[in-house]
Amino acid sequence: MINTMAKNQISYSTVGFRDRNVQKALEAVAKAGFPQVEILGQEPHVANPLCEKQLSALKSCLKNCGLSARTVHAPLKKNVLGAPEEEWRRGVVNILGNYLRFAAALHAKDVIIHPVPNPIFVPNSNHPSIINRISEAVPRSLDQLIPVAAREGVRILLENLPYPCNYPYLGMNELKCLVDDYPYKQLGLVIDTGHAWTSKKDPSSEIILAGNRLRGTHLQDVDFDYPDDNHWLPTEGGLDWTAILKSLNSVNYSGPLTFEVYQARRGETPEQLASLAYKLGKSWSEGVANKQSM
Repeated sequence: MINTMAKNQISYSTVGFRDRNVQKALEAVAKAGFPQVEILGQEPHVANPLCEKQLSALKSCLKNCGLSARTVHAPLKKNVLGAPEEEWRRGVVNILGNYLRFAAALHAKDVIIHPVPNPIFVPNSNHPSIINRISEAVPRSLDQLIPVAAREGVRILLENLPYPCNYPYLGMNELKCLVDDYPYKQLGLVIDTGHAWTSKKDPSSEIILAGNRLRGTHLQDVDFDYPDDNHWLPTEGGLDWTAILKSLNSVNYSGPLTFEVYQARRGETPEQLASLAYKLGKSWSEGVANKQSM
């Protein structure tokens, strides 16, 4: 099983506490038992990279909660590498560069970035030129951001996405080919299990495709028959978690097990969801320890 699936490797995204500010979200993550956290880079948490007094206050909150900021999720929606319009793309690169510096100030190791936009944000999204423009924009943005990541000592993680379109870089097959052209220390991949199955891709197979470039996880469950990026607690949907864990082990995954859960399948409060996720992650790590001792 996964040697590094220890209790101190489990993490929880503040997206699970979108009903409160980032300080209150951190307190709730810590109360659930998690030692690590992923900080959401948008409202109501960190809509803009913090500096000076606000940054100091956030670092103090993390310390007081006994949490380490393992990952930062850069802002979503239009903040993607593959913006098909050059002015849009240049603006995004500036924003993402600031989040790389913010993550470094928190001593976070990785920054999660979406490679391509949801078509709902793209003017003339079905225009024949869009695919080529996105394909060219993604590496152009990486070429500008990788040096920033290297200077700051952080790594960019590109996430698989669930959009119903034919845009490039949605799944691990294309993403793995992309990241292989860049340094391991500055660029990797993150698997979102629910995104995979929403796109009718087997999460376990996507993990295998990502291979040694897989450095992060977003663990969430979805329906088997009608998946819709549900973000339910793992084991509450239709995904095969035994197979997912086995696949992580097969690629010698050593990054965090980050729960990205924010919808209640059975009416749970955000606090209850986080507590259940912690118990699940702990049970996975204890199962690993028991097998290793045999």
